[in-house]
Amino acid sequence: MEKSLNGELPPGFLTTHTLQPPPPPPPPNPLLANIRDSNSRTSRSSGTAPALTFIAIDASEAENLTNSTDNNLLGTDIMFIAAFMVAFLFNWIGFLMLTCFCHTIAARYGALSGFGLSLAKWTLIVKHSTDLASRDNSWLWWLIMAFGFLICVRALMQYVSIKRTWCLLSTSAQERFFFFY
Repeated sequence: MEKSLNGELPPGFLTTHTLQPPPPPPPPNPLLANIRDSNSRTSRSSGTAPALTFIAIDASEAENLTNSTDNNLLGTDIMFIAAFMVAFLFNWIGFLMLTCFCHTIAARYGALSGFGLSLAKWTLIVKHSTDLASRDNSWLWWLIMAFGFLICVRALMQYVSIKRTWCLLSTSAQERFFFFY
């Protein structure tokens, strides 16, 4: 309309497009016949025609796009178990390597959980195999072991909680969550 008012369109352009007949209306949907009948009865009494607007959204394409990017940041249960085993077997070295090189939430929390259980394991090993464990500091061994179990259980519970609520978070919230934890 702007171009036609300013005279920027060729002279034959307006006449060829304005003389074309309008497209035919879409065929009636038999599933909506009951809705249209009930609306036409109520609209006759009020004197206005009903306005029906239907918006169709293809959810499968949007779901596939978001799931692939979301799961790349979240990770899988297999990644959690693998990171748990590496951190448990290789102790703090495995924990540091996984935390630095794995870029998924599942691997980071798996590494943290494995490190906590590794801490409890080494506390028991040192307590029962050396002379460092005396009756005077037995409370310290129990405290370190309880701290290791607490780290393990907390990391496991946080991963399960994150996994349940992951699809409810927006993309920016997911990225913030990944970088802060």
